[in-house]
Amino acid sequence: MGRITVYQTDSNGLYMHQAEANELAKAPGTYNIPFGAKLTPPPEAPEGMVALASGETWTLVEDHREEDFYRVDTDEKYELGVAVDVGGSVLRYFGFGEIPSWLTLTEPEAPPEAPSEG
Repeated sequence: MGRITVYQTDSNGLYMHQAEANELAKAPGTYNIPFGAKLTPPPEAPEGMVALASGETWTLVEDHREEDFYRVDTDEKYELGVAVDVGGSVLRYFGFGEIPSWLTLTEPEAPPEAPSEG
């Protein structure tokens, strides 16, 4: 039985790792390709980028999945993938691609401490 190299993606289509697909014993020439795996290799992603699959085509997008985000309207910390109401629209960001205008990487300044009475 043969094997082929495939390129595994996550549920968003982001490249994760290379894997092997085994040829099916009762169907020569047919391979057991894992869900989300692609036959075409992704491009090499420079630091700060990640390969995103669309069908068998790859594009490089910004990768911000390890960064902390804050909502522009409330200064609250934002957890990736969580749906939030921003101006009447339900929005979410998964940490890849261009950062939406309702988020910032800049941590808000802490409010000044109240003077202690003494």
